[in-house]
Amino acid sequence: MRKPWLKHYDPLMKETIQCPERTMIEMLVRTAKVFPNRTALVFEGTVISFTQLMDRVRTVADRLLHLGMRKGDVLTICLPNIPHAVIAFYAANQLGIVVNMVHPKTPPDELAEFMTSTRSRYIFILNAFMFRSLDVMDKIGVEKIIVCQIGDYLSPIKKAGFWISKGHKIPPTPQGERYVSWLSFFDAPKETETKNEDAVNPAGMGPHDPAVYLHSGGTTGNPKTIVLSSHNMNYLAVTGPQIVNIEDPFVTGKLPDGLSMAAILPLFHGFGLCMCMHTMICNGIATILIPMFTPDSLAKVILREKPSFIAAVPTLFEGMMKSKILKKSRLPFLKACFCGGDNLSADLKKRFESFIRERGAQISLREGYGLTETVTVCCVNPEFQSREGSIGLPLPGLGMKVVHVGTHQELSPGGQGEICVSGPTVMLGYLDDEAETNEAIHVHEDDIPWVHTGDFGYMDKEGYFYFTQRLKRIIKVSGVPVFPSQIESVIESIPGVASACAIAIPDDYRIHAVKAFVVPDPEALSSGLDGLRDRIMDTCGNKLIAYACPVEIEFRKDLPKTLVGKIDYVVLEKQELEKRAADNA
Repeated sequence: MRKPWLKHYDPLMKETIQCPERTMIEMLVRTAKVFPNRTALVFEGTVISFTQLMDRVRTVADRLLHLGMRKGDVLTICLPNIPHAVIAFYAANQLGIVVNMVHPKTPPDELAEFMTSTRSRYIFILNAFMFRSLDVMDKIGVEKIIVCQIGDYLSPIKKAGFWISKGHKIPPTPQGERYVSWLSFFDAPKETETKNEDAVNPAGMGPHDPAVYLHSGGTTGNPKTIVLSSHNMNYLAVTGPQIVNIEDPFVTGKLPDGLSMAAILPLFHGFGLCMCMHTMICNGIATILIPMFTPDSLAKVILREKPSFIAAVPTLFEGMMKSKILKKSRLPFLKACFCGGDNLSADLKKRFESFIRERGAQISLREGYGLTETVTVCCVNPEFQSREGSIGLPLPGLGMKVVHVGTHQELSPGGQGEICVSGPTVMLGYLDDEAETNEAIHVHEDDIPWVHTGDFGYMDKEGYFYFTQRLKRIIKVSGVPVFPSQIESVIESIPGVASACAIAIPDDYRIHAVKAFVVPDPEALSSGLDGLRDRIMDTCGNKLIAYACPVEIEFRKDLPKTLVGKIDYVVLEKQELEKRAADNA
């Protein structure tokens, strides 16, 4: 296929990538052998080298075997960005266990659904978030709950400070065989340690076998479980050095000192898991784990750790510029900043670049584009030839094109249609959903499987891609995808609600927020709406992640309908925009 973008690559970016046929744990082993003493993880001042990380991974793998886990089992990791999550992730991969990555603040009913639908019987969970989900874990028959604590990897002084400020408020872990503390993994005898030392991959897991489950909206906007392989993840990881304009360390045998990534994007998301964690680990670069997804958390880490790379959503870059400590700081250590997960406005890009350049970082804010069905990033703006408004150039070895919506017919440059992606990062499919998999992945006339992204855009004559709008119905709140269909289902389950529709509205800080239009039934209408409004907010707060909870509720007698009788959310979005424009006039 024609690739006009190649001539605009940065100097170290190549047309193709050679990806080793290895599992993810084998990539970690490679790094630990070549760079044993380099820093792998940094967490609140605690430093873990690659040798130490490998030792901990082997220990946890041994303990998972002792618990009874085997190849093909599913391990749920429901943790923030803390060392436990990284170690458990690679330990599972060593044993051929699939990791089911879940938001640590997932509501209990949704957590139960994520575990039952993936047939997961084991979970790593933070003690602070565990207690609200104990009832549902009883109901679904979870066999082992491995309880992790923030203090497990804090220095004695920081552990004491955490206990005084927050830790003492957390109830003690219940007694019983079901519960296993993280620290007990390292106290128990190692029955299979010698075997694990001799065999990196004792389970015989292949690089193309299912390895990771991520939860997303699918290309149609309905929640799906995306199945990824080690090879999917590794291919992006080995592209990492070229993206940040450094030589491949496993070709040169050398790596600049002090390189690190501020991993604030959550590990349950493809962007955070692959680009902020796995890519760094595969290339001998330190991952600075940041458990709190806030601008203040990022600012404190920047000041303390001086990261080389930052990948974040627009909200966080906006927050960085408001930070009092960063306004007074120098930032010459920044070597690359990447923005994804939501639209980056030209104004924010310009203001942020001015902010960091005034503080000594002579780099650009590089926007990219991706979707979980391709692990994460598919294209990114080059450092030296970026284009305003563009989502960038396809990565080496990936194909991108624009087709007429509903067809395989490729459009000429400038023609607007559906963006399609092909290459080694394309998912294995949606879990237990062949129909939706076939809806998302089409084999075109070139005999290549292409992901139809559900996103509308175009490519210019030089190969730069531009995103226009989402065909799929997903709302990004602070870069986190939320699903209107799920919000509507929760609201419509409330007594007194006849129907509901959720849409995105502008938000100064989060870029987008959720507004719900609700039609009450006649009885609720006659008894007053204040009580119904409170019930809606309470129910959403209990059953949805915070990003999905409506910030506005508007009651209506009816909602606009399409010709086939569905609620016409496009009309509601248009009406809302017109109303806001009139209010601001």
